[in-house]
Parts: sequence; C-alpha cells; structure tokens
Amino acid sequence: MYADGDGVPHDDLKAFEFFSKLADQNADERRDSPNAPVVASAFVALGTYFLDGIKDSYVTANPGRARELFAYAASWFSDPNAQYNLARLYMDGTGVEKDERMAARWFNLSAEKGHHASQAMLGRLLFNGQGIGHQKARGLMWLTLARESADPVKDQWIAELYDNAFAASGDDDRKLALALLEQYMQSRR
Repeated sequence: MYADGDGVPHDDLKAFEFFSKLADQNADERRDSPNAPVVASAFVALGTYFLDGIKDSYVTANPGRARELFAYAASWFSDPNAQYNLARLYMDGTGVEKDERMAARWFNLSAEKGHHASQAMLGRLLFNGQGIGHQKARGLMWLTLARESADPVKDQWIAELYDNAFAASGDDDRKLALALLEQYMQSRR
C-alpha cells in the first residue's frame, strides 16, 4: 500500500521496511506454499529499491544486492517478475557482467510463464541474434505472443518491437512464426 500510495500516502521507505520484514521472516517459505508468490514479490520489490536506492534515506543504490534478491526469487520461487528483472540486469550489465546469453536464459524462463515483457525481450534477442542464435521466426513468434497480451497504451514499446520485426520479416519467416505459434498454443492446452 505504501509503495503504490493505495489508501495511504506514498512512502517508499516504509514500503521498503515492510518488504524487508516480510522477506526476512519468510525467506525459507516453501515454493509451493500459498504465500510463496507474496514472498517472491517482496524480494522483487526490494531488488527494485536497491537498483536506484531511495532518495533521502539510508537505502542506497546497490545493483549487486539487487541482483542477489532477484536471483533468489527467480531461482527459489521461479518468480517470472524476478526472472525478468534478473535478465534485464544481465542484458544491461548492471551489477553483473553483461551477458546476453544469460539474459536470454532468464527471459525464456519468464516468457514460458506468460510474462509479456519477457516474451518481447526474448523475441527481440532471437530475431536480432543478440547473444544467441539468429532465429527470426521464433523471435517473431515470441513478439506476437507479447503483443497479444500487452497493454496497448502502457506497453507501446512491445507493439513497436513487433511492428519493426514484422516489417523486417519475409513471408517464409512469417509463415514459420505462425506455425510455431500454433504449435506453442497447442502445447499449452
């Protein structure tokens, strides 16, 4: 509530302290427990605060600590938001050595769980062959999935990635992307 200013004044430091307490008291929560998603979200929120720090407070920017928190939630809880954030760190070289291959690995794990921003980033990496094999059709497939589930206003960047990839694709890549998409959707049923 403090993080979003939902019913109370927005206060990042109070939110940070509540998230810290939640994470500290529940770090060993079972992955399959009903509380696991809440605990994982606390780790992700803490990681986000550590990326930039909290202005005028004792919470300073510490990208290495952010990486540790994202990695814990991504690995232990298999949280897609943590996996996405960890992938972004590897993609940008923030708090870790830049590694597009590792970024693709984490984007893929999150994308498989339906995380549309991860689907878009994985699609971009595959389409452009950044750090991983050049796979235009598979990239276009992931970009299509991302575009379908993204908010058209909030996630306009995803639509732009898709539009650019579609325009740069030939008919063969588009047909193969559609076939891969149909195959993917059938495997989800």
